[in-house]
Amino acid sequence: MKTYDIAVCGGGLAGCGAAIHAARSGRRVLLVERLEMLGGLGTAGCVANFCAARGGLQGQGQVFDDIIARLRDYRAIGEENGWPVKTNEQYARVNWTFDHNYLSLVLQELALEAGVSLLYATDVIGADVRKGRIEAVVLHNRSLQQRISADVHIDATGDGVLSRHAGGRALPDDPALPGVIKPSNMMFMRRGAATTQPPPAEPVCEDGVEPDYSVWPGGRDQVALKMKLFHRILDTSTGDGYSDAVITMRKAVPHFASHYMQNKDASSYYAGVAPMLGLRESVRIEGETILRIADCRAGRRFDDAVAYGTFTVDANETAEILPPYQIPYGSLLVRGTTNCLVVGRCFSADRLALSSARTMATGCLMGQAAGAAASLAAGGELRSVNAAAVRQELFDASGNDKTLLQRLGDRP
Repeated sequence: MKTYDIAVCGGGLAGCGAAIHAARSGRRVLLVERLEMLGGLGTAGCVANFCAARGGLQGQGQVFDDIIARLRDYRAIGEENGWPVKTNEQYARVNWTFDHNYLSLVLQELALEAGVSLLYATDVIGADVRKGRIEAVVLHNRSLQQRISADVHIDATGDGVLSRHAGGRALPDDPALPGVIKPSNMMFMRRGAATTQPPPAEPVCEDGVEPDYSVWPGGRDQVALKMKLFHRILDTSTGDGYSDAVITMRKAVPHFASHYMQNKDASSYYAGVAPMLGLRESVRIEGETILRIADCRAGRRFDDAVAYGTFTVDANETAEILPPYQIPYGSLLVRGTTNCLVVGRCFSADRLALSSARTMATGCLMGQAAGAAASLAAGGELRSVNAAAVRQELFDASGNDKTLLQRLGDRP
């Protein structure tokens, strides 16, 4: 059985933030990813924009800064390279578009340069747990079943897979917003004459509802449509529910394409759909602290703050401007376990708080904080870690970035 100091399960922005920071701190780190690329929704989901409050992407931690810088090197982000920065004045938020084809390359480069061991195409299928401590994670890939061990484990799966295998509990449905935050799906239209066309379809979905989508720049001669079926019940919290959501989205693609051709660009044609559903929520894991929307609305500052969020509430048809708010270390500590942290889309938050904190930039900073905490945990004892020491690691790594100091410091 291979052993590591830290094992990170899930290679989206949160998992990459955790793994890269921990490896840069000199720890032996394994990053397990079920797909064959890093980046999650930002790559396989083709969600090619970084969301932030008005003011930009500064202050999201050194790992995220390095991602942006490397994307610029590839000319894959930035208005100077043809990638628009879109501002929503109503909700004071900004979307930085980028070329998702380069993000997976950038993340792998940064991970390997830091010394992270990567294990692609591998699922987490279990955990050996003794008195709340994960002693081994059970994996499955082309070598069939195997086990790895680590002092600290970080669940960045987005679905709380490792946490639940280890005995962590999923938070119940949220009465303030019943049902999970519904997914979207990215599809692409190309401008110009096509040699083939999809079968003719009505420009309305099967249930008679007109397609609802937003149009994003797709680069070169392509545009992206963010498909929304918010009027449908799309439960992504279970295996069957997720599969049904994918089927529903795929069935709607011809109708969305037809609607775009008839109402936006008659010369365009269907060019593909993202291989991964635009998942916004499935399972939220119970931590020692639950970040509440009331905390976000109040711009609450926590003694054990290790990350922060700035984005709006963005859940189905619900939107609301929020002030900068802090994310406590307690919301990353999986209740019922001793050596497991949870980051990203499945961290401990109520639904409306999650709808803001689930963005890629915030997730990357949250992951970097978890990587710092895991590096500081003597013998994997996460509850002995001082949050102030985690913050100091983040500050030091960023060269004392002024925005990070302001948002995450003891005083605003």
